[in-house]
Amino acid sequence: MKSKTIKISLTLLLIVFSFTIMLPVLGKNLILIDSTGNKSVAKLKDNRPNRPVFHNIIPSDFESFMFKMSVLKSSFHSNPTNSKATVKTSNIEVQSALDQLKIYPNPVTDQLNLTYNLKKESNVNIKLLDVLGNEIMILLSKKVPAGEQTNTFYLDSKLSSGFYFVRVTVDSESMIKRISVL
Repeated sequence: MKSKTIKISLTLLLIVFSFTIMLPVLGKNLILIDSTGNKSVAKLKDNRPNRPVFHNIIPSDFESFMFKMSVLKSSFHSNPTNSKATVKTSNIEVQSALDQLKIYPNPVTDQLNLTYNLKKESNVNIKLLDVLGNEIMILLSKKVPAGEQTNTFYLDSKLSSGFYFVRVTVDSESMIKRISVL
């Protein structure tokens, strides 16, 4: 019985001792309550030499950035029929090589149809991706002439049901559409 109380008291003494050693290490941001019930705050300071440093990612001229974004948004809303194909910024016009991408039927059972319009002859890659972005299969990879294109792909029976993504890459431009496989 006496040895049990000695073990308990030594354990409690060890806990109190380790807490008193750790208190200066923790340093700040601890909530301390004194004998009168008043709370006081002690702040922690991270003294590690390799501690993470967080930088401000918002540009210093945030208002000018937001103004530019509102101008872009208003240009999209003013001409919604051509908003996917043309973006005007500072007298520079960027033409999209890929236009009017449609995937049908969705949900897909065994056959997938894609229609799209190319402005010029381009290298086209069409890939099927899972929800994590891993490549499942390459559906098409070749040079395609300009104009309206229609492709039909037959999916494997190995493909389990769920959500997938179809990524169509024309030269350096890429579009991603979600499909559901039954």
